[in-house]
Amino acid sequence: MDPGSFLTGREAPAPDASPGVSAKQLVAEYVRDCRRRPPEDFLGHLGRKINALLDERFEADDIRAALDRLRAKGLHPSVLPSLVNELVNAPAQPDSGGSSASGAGPWASTGDTYTPYLNPTDGPTTFGGRL
Repeated sequence: MDPGSFLTGREAPAPDASPGVSAKQLVAEYVRDCRRRPPEDFLGHLGRKINALLDERFEADDIRAALDRLRAKGLHPSVLPSLVNELVNAPAQPDSGGSSASGAGPWASTGDTYTPYLNPTDGPTTFGGRL
């Protein structure tokens, strides 16, 4: 402390223990794997989203995986937090009995018991044959 400083009663914030990666590095990795360099506006938006996720202490590997999905699907950078959330909070196992492809619920699904090309018997009737 210099002689003219006063004690404020606060401690200095602890420096980050891990150097980690920066948003600039992650954007550079993203650009490296693209066939053609995306527009600057896109990359600027992407960098801001990555920086916000790093500030929230998300792992760089999770962000990298989300960036791979973003590039593969050709999505807008604003979707990146949703992709990271999907990766981080994905259920351990797929839901086995909840709904059908039509969204009608478990009562409308045919289940695993009837496969038309392997089972020559009559298929289930309405509501998956559970009435």
